[in-house]
Amino acid sequence: MTADLLSAILGGVAGGVLGAAGTIVTSYWGPRKLEEWKAQREEERLSGPRKRLLRKMLEDRQHDWRRLSTLARVTGTTPEECRRLLIEVGGRGSLVEGREEVWGLIERHPITEQ
Repeated sequence: MTADLLSAILGGVAGGVLGAAGTIVTSYWGPRKLEEWKAQREEERLSGPRKRLLRKMLEDRQHDWRRLSTLARVTGTTPEECRRLLIEVGGRGSLVEGREEVWGLIERHPITEQ
């Protein structure tokens, strides 16, 4: 075999392998990253304003704790969805006199070990 033929064969094999690897990577990672980006935008569109409102309500110095029913009503969420959002903004729950669920910021009401 001549040197030119050998380099053509090696170049073809290397190009084929790199092309196949590139196709595999882009066919998997491209759509995956696109879906993650879309989900992140949708989450911000739906939950972003609610999270900011919850954070503002919990930072209000006039109220030490806020009732879950009030937080859910103001944000227009179910109690379960409101709890999820509260945890995401750094909130923590507690019970007042063992019966009413209230929430505050962990930074203002740290959990102490007993």
